Amino acid sequence: MRLDEAHFTIFDVETTGLYPYSGDRICEIAAIKISPGSGKPARFHSLIDPERPISQGAFSVNGITDGMVLGKPTIEKILPQFLKFIEGTVLVAYNAGFDLGFLESSLGEDKDIIRDYFVIDALRLARRLFNGLARYNLGHVSESLGVKVSREHRAMSDATMAWKVFEKELDLLSREGIETVEEIAYVKTKNRAPIRKVKDYKLAVIEEAIRQQKKLNITYKSAWTNTVTSRVVTPKEIQKGYDRSYLVAHCHLKNAERQFRVDCITGLKVVK
Repeated sequence: MRLDEAHFTIFDVETTGLYPYSGDRICEIAAIKISPGSGKPARFHSLIDPERPISQGAFSVNGITDGMVLGKPTIEKILPQFLKFIEGTVLVAYNAGFDLGFLESSLGEDKDIIRDYFVIDALRLARRLFNGLARYNLGHVSESLGVKVSREHRAMSDATMAWKVFEKELDLLSREGIETVEEIAYVKTKNRAPIRKVKDYKLAVIEEAIRQQKKLNITYKSAWTNTVTSRVVTPKEIQKGYDRSYLVAHCHLKNAERQFRVDCITGLKVVK
């Protein structure tokens, strides 16, 4: 599919927390659809009642309160509208694995619907195309490229920023001679890429600990802050996300269930 003929939907979700497979949910979704030769892009936006409290951590980032979403449509009502909006388009998101993980979790048994789309991660492209930036979070990349919007960390403003960044990425890709979606999409229709492999020993150790009902001592590097912590966890299961694996476990450091990206676990051993 030629890039200059593709219909793109750039989308973003805001959520109640970071862990879609541990109960966190979407509380806002926005999308911008760009079609070849069209003038004004089409837009989709909705606040969503997640039917659970928004965590303090999420509120500190997106500023969405429980009161703002109370009585809004639930995700079950919004998803059919969203799926109709994105039909026939190439999906684009900044840090796509995060947004797609929440969509998959919301779709439940119908999650394969979203896996049949081409997906472009604008963050991956930014790291490749914009060398030398101090950080690659959406706000910093946008500022570095001269992209400005009214507010960061709300779904429509972040989707708008991602769209403007993606436009600049497409310009650079065209200069490199890239002409097709297939050359830059990391998931392909009907032939999607498998979950990225992590060292087999990690999954083997985790699976064995689950079978033996043993605790694990893990060293974990946060993908968000790059901080490294050591903690004891009781593993419960391994979840297969959109493009990576997650360990769902009771974290004894936080005394709560948490979700850990397996590729961010830098060390682990069974607690004797």
